[in-house]
Amino acid sequence: MVIFMDNKCVDIFKYYKLPFETYFNDCINHESLHHDEVEIIWVIKGTAQVTVEKEAFLLMSQTVFFIHTKKPHAIESAPGSVIISYRLNQAHLIENGLHFEKIPFKERVYTFEELAIKYHQVPLLVVQIIKLLLLDDHKEETRIKLIGYYNMFIHELYNMLLKEKYLDIKTKDYDDYLNRIHLIVDYTYKNFKEKITLDDLARITKISRYRVSHFVKETLGIPYRTFLQNSRFEHSLKLLKETKLSIKEIVQHSGFSDHKFLTTLMKKRYNITPLQYRKIMVENQLTHSFNESVYDFIHELKQCVRRLESDIEFNKIICMLDYN
Repeated sequence: MVIFMDNKCVDIFKYYKLPFETYFNDCINHESLHHDEVEIIWVIKGTAQVTVEKEAFLLMSQTVFFIHTKKPHAIESAPGSVIISYRLNQAHLIENGLHFEKIPFKERVYTFEELAIKYHQVPLLVVQIIKLLLLDDHKEETRIKLIGYYNMFIHELYNMLLKEKYLDIKTKDYDDYLNRIHLIVDYTYKNFKEKITLDDLARITKISRYRVSHFVKETLGIPYRTFLQNSRFEHSLKLLKETKLSIKEIVQHSGFSDHKFLTTLMKKRYNITPLQYRKIMVENQLTHSFNESVYDFIHELKQCVRRLESDIEFNKIICMLDYN
């Protein structure tokens, strides 16, 4: 029997609206299914067996498995196992020029240590993404960093799979790339009220004005002007929701030129006015909450990241960075 999607699967970080979905499972017994997305399975604790087109693979703790697009597969894990899986949005991959479906890679099990030694950037970026997902702030700033890290990750993953096939693809030094994203995002969120130019970003990142413009577009997926505008818009939404400031005052505090621009953005994105947005937020006051099983998973994932970060040998291999 082949099914297309398990209705019980829930993207636990759906509220971030990311170009990938995150699922967790314990004691899973998944019948054969297939989907358009590339899927990455990481066994945090315990063991699991993944069967792809009748070939069985045993995954031990801290091993990773990649499932190709549209490949029928089944998953069964031992009691007490904890598994995290990511499904990569196909449309987002294609928009970035990454056609995973054209790489006829052979499924196999990778250990986290092997990935760290052979493909330094892949586990580095995975851990950085997880650390951001586990933050409790749910800020737009975090979402932007997540998308930036993820865009680098999918390019690096693509190169890794090509290297597995052709063994001649060069990789980039993503330590510098992570640093640049961190600097640009943090600088923007601290100075969005001011006029920020590409020259300012070139100065703090120590790369050319031309290069920084392309770097932002490559990593965040949007021009810097749009990112800056989004930062100001996010701040204005926060003030609308949490304060009683007038629209004029909110515009001044958010770095917009006038209230008409804010109103235009509100209508374009939400089809409501700023005051209507405030009324809705005050009346609803909705907050995100997890059920008990998800909290258990997040706790286990945090413990896993702590173990990785405290492992001296692992740190020597991938030189893990701590931006949080």
